[in-house]
Amino acid sequence: MKLKELKELTQAKLLKIYGIEESRSIFHLLLNEFLGIDVINFHINGDKKISLDSLNLFNEKISLIEKEIPVQYVIGHVIIEGLKIFVNKSVLIPRPETVDLCNWIIQKKLNDQVILDIGTGSGLIALFLKKNSNNCVIHAWDNSEKALRIAKKNAKQNYLDINFNNVDILKKHDHTIKFDIIVSNPPYVHKKEKNLISNVVLKNEPSEAIFVNSDDDLLFYKTIINFSKSHLKQKGIIYFECHKETINQVKNLLIINKFTDIEIKKDSFGINRMIKANSYGDA
Repeated sequence: MKLKELKELTQAKLLKIYGIEESRSIFHLLLNEFLGIDVINFHINGDKKISLDSLNLFNEKISLIEKEIPVQYVIGHVIIEGLKIFVNKSVLIPRPETVDLCNWIIQKKLNDQVILDIGTGSGLIALFLKKNSNNCVIHAWDNSEKALRIAKKNAKQNYLDINFNNVDILKKHDHTIKFDIIVSNPPYVHKKEKNLISNVVLKNEPSEAIFVNSDDDLLFYKTIINFSKSHLKQKGIIYFECHKETINQVKNLLIINKFTDIEIKKDSFGINRMIKANSYGDA
């Protein structure tokens, strides 16, 4: 079978689940990862025949995609700004808006600071900040041991030193460290929105990292803000990724709790997604 014929057959299968652009993207991701053929070489060698072994391997991966397994889980990792992030069903697949949050944080040069990432998942935020900072100490917490195993693997893979801990922010703990920055991308989707989420996400990604298991959509924000009042240094900064429908409510929570210099920022899709505020606490 020729490469261009493989693409036609593959897209016919993928179009049952995905749109044309995403189907094309998935095809090229798998082709590059498992057959070592990038987009340029595909276009140059479209008439080249592939071996039976290569065809069988590729079709095996496509069969997983047809079962609505995300391509990132099929490949086993994502590459984000030079970081190789392993992912499986224990962690969320990193989203562009979370990368936007990271890029916003590093606009302010990070030097000799102590930073906490609450709900680290795959470890993306912690690793991104460590890579793009100078002599900063990064702590990363999660209540899932499975997620922490992946995050630790990612830190080792990328040669980055992160202090990981199994901490449930919703429960009492005795940590006394004070931080210059606290950042979190907590669960913020209400359970009633499940019908708006794709089957690919619902069937594969950890629901506890997506949905708020409470009638209070703002449970994590309230808890983390309260925690930050006593664990942020003077002039410390808190950053959140938020639901576009509740970001103004998060802003009100920060105002009520006497945080200052509150700023909302749009993500790369033009949606109000990120918020930061300064602490008023003692040093």
